[in-house]
Amino acid sequence: MTPSNSNKKKIWIGLIIAVIGCFLAYKFLIASDSQSDENFAYFTVEKSDLNISVTEGGVLKAVEEEVIKNRLNGQSLIISIVPEGSVVKKGELLAELDPAEAIEQLQKIQLDVETSKSSLITAQNDLLIETSTVESDQREARKSIEFAQMDLEKFEQLDKLQQIRDAETKITSDEESLRLSEEKFGWSEKLAKKGFETKSQVDRDRLELSNRVKALESAKSKLIMLKKFDLPKRQVELTSKVTEAQKRYERLIKQGESKLSRSNGKLAEAERKLKVNEARLLETKEQLKHTKLFAPVDGIALYAPRRSRQQPHIEEGAKVQKNRRIITIPSLQKMKVAVKIPEFHISKIKRDQEAFITIESISDKRYKGIVSKVNPLPDRNNSWYGAEEKFYSVEILITDPLPDVKPSISAKADIIITDLKDIHYIPLHAIRTEKEKYFCYIKDGSEHVKTEIQIGMMNNSFAEITSGVKNGDAVLLNIPEETE
Repeated sequence: MTPSNSNKKKIWIGLIIAVIGCFLAYKFLIASDSQSDENFAYFTVEKSDLNISVTEGGVLKAVEEEVIKNRLNGQSLIISIVPEGSVVKKGELLAELDPAEAIEQLQKIQLDVETSKSSLITAQNDLLIETSTVESDQREARKSIEFAQMDLEKFEQLDKLQQIRDAETKITSDEESLRLSEEKFGWSEKLAKKGFETKSQVDRDRLELSNRVKALESAKSKLIMLKKFDLPKRQVELTSKVTEAQKRYERLIKQGESKLSRSNGKLAEAERKLKVNEARLLETKEQLKHTKLFAPVDGIALYAPRRSRQQPHIEEGAKVQKNRRIITIPSLQKMKVAVKIPEFHISKIKRDQEAFITIESISDKRYKGIVSKVNPLPDRNNSWYGAEEKFYSVEILITDPLPDVKPSISAKADIIITDLKDIHYIPLHAIRTEKEKYFCYIKDGSEHVKTEIQIGMMNNSFAEITSGVKNGDAVLLNIPEETE
C-alpha cells in the first residue's frame, strides 16, 4: 500500500469511526462475550464471514427522460412556465419564451435575403454582359488573325510575284522602247546628213533616246530595290501583323478568363450570401417555433437544476442561455441511484456488481440493483473533505419493481464488493493509526496491550485483520486514555 493510499485509508477510518463509533461501542458492549466493566467495552475476535460493501447516499433518477432545452440564440426570457411537478400530457404547452428578439432578428434577415437576391441578379447580368463582351472581342481578334494571314499569303503567293513581274515587264518594255528610240535616232541622223530631216527633229529624237535610257535604268533600279528592300520589308510587316494579331488574341483570351473569373467569383459570392441568408432565415423561423415549448410525452414536469451559481433558477422572469435545460420529463418505468464514491473506494467498484437500494421514504425495504455506470474521471469541485479528495459518479440501476416514487428523492446504495469467508475482523472503531501503521488494544489480564495489526478489506463498519489478532482476543473499543 502506498503512503498516499495509506493516508486516505486512515482518513476514511477516522471519518467512519466518528460517525458510528458511539453506536458500535454500545452495541458490542452488550454483544461481547468478553469480560468488561463500567469503563471498558470489548469486541471478542472470532473467525466468521464478513460481507464487504461500499455504502453511499444519493438520489433517485430516471434512467430515461425527455429534456426540454432553450433552443433560442443568446439569452431568452421565460414569460410563462407550468408549475414544477405538474402532470402534463403530450403536446401540452410547458413554457413560453419571449419572442421579441427572434422577431427582430427575423425582420433583419428578411431584409438581408432581399438584398442578397438583388445582388445575385446584378451578378448574373454582369456575367452575361462580360461573357458577351469577351466573346465579341475574341471573335474580332480571331478575324484580325485570319485577315493578317490572308494578307501575308496574298503577298507571298500573288502580290510579291506580280510586283516582280510588273517590274520585269517594265524593264522589257523600256528596253524595247530604247531600241526603237535608238533606231529612230539613227535614222534621223542619217536623214539629216542627207538633208531630209531637220536638226530640231534630230535633237528631239536624241532627247527621247536619252529619256529612254534613263527610264530603263530607273526600271532596273526599281526591280533591284523591289527585290532587295521593298518586298522583304512588306513581308516582314505582314508577318509581324500576323504575330501581333495572334498575341493580341492570346492576351484577350487571358484577359477574358480573368474578367469571367472575377464575374463568376462575384456571382458565386452572391449565391453563397443568398444561401447563407436563406439558411439564417429558415433557422430564425425555426427559432420562433422554439419560443413555445411543448411536452413531447406524458409525464411529470420537473425544473432542471442549476449547474453553477451563476445560473438563475428556472422560474418566470428568469433569463436562460441557449441550450440551457429548462424542464425534464422523466420516465418512471426505470429508475437508478446516482451516488458519489470517494477515490479510496472507486477501484473496488465495477460494472454489473450487485447492490441493494434503500429509499429514504421506504426505509424498511431494500431493492436489488446492479452497477450500470462508473465514471472513469473524478467529478469537478465536489470535494467535501479536503481539497485533494476526489469523488467519482456511479450509477446503480434498480432491477426490482418500485412503488410509486418520484425522481430526486434521497436513497442509499449498498454496493456488494465480496463475501469474505472464515476470517478475523474487528470494528473500525477499535483501530488506531500511528506513523503509517495500524494498532489495536488487546486485553491481557488487567492490562491493555497496544498491538500492531495488518488490515485487509473493509466495509463501513468492520475491517479484515490479516495478522495481529487470534480467536478469543478481547479488543478494546474505546481509547484507554479516554476511559482511564
